[in-house]
Amino acid sequence: MVEASSDRLAIFRGVASLALHDGNLSGGEKRLLTKLAHSLRLKKEEPGLAYESIINDGELPKGEKINQNEKRLIYEQILESFLIHTDRSDEAIQMIAYLRLVFEIEESEHRAIIRSLDRQLEEIVHRTVLETVRYEMKDSMERFSEIVDQIRLQK
Repeated sequence: MVEASSDRLAIFRGVASLALHDGNLSGGEKRLLTKLAHSLRLKKEEPGLAYESIINDGELPKGEKINQNEKRLIYEQILESFLIHTDRSDEAIQMIAYLRLVFEIEESEHRAIIRSLDRQLEEIVHRTVLETVRYEMKDSMERFSEIVDQIRLQK
């Protein structure tokens, strides 16, 4: 079960825990975690605290809170990074799905974000690249929906 959260550090720890579940980090997972730490505006030492708490199964200090508008913006940034800069593995998709649930992003809002990203792509990339990215986005979103359906949000 995934619990909604507004604690920056707890959110990062949850995503990092998913990424570390198989014992290694792919390049895409590293990029997503780096982007997430930056987007969450974590302090320099906070990612290390999160990793340490995962490895030692220890306590994590409370992090700063974020509001729903920040959550949406962070989700959009991470989703864009996922679509453009990662390998789009199932593990990376799970990280995005986890964020969507923790941030309480509804399906309609998720689709609106995807449409917004699609419009932005039209402005910045060549048509053939755009077609490739759209195909990969569609494929990833289908796998993403399958994974989201398997995860339940704890209220």
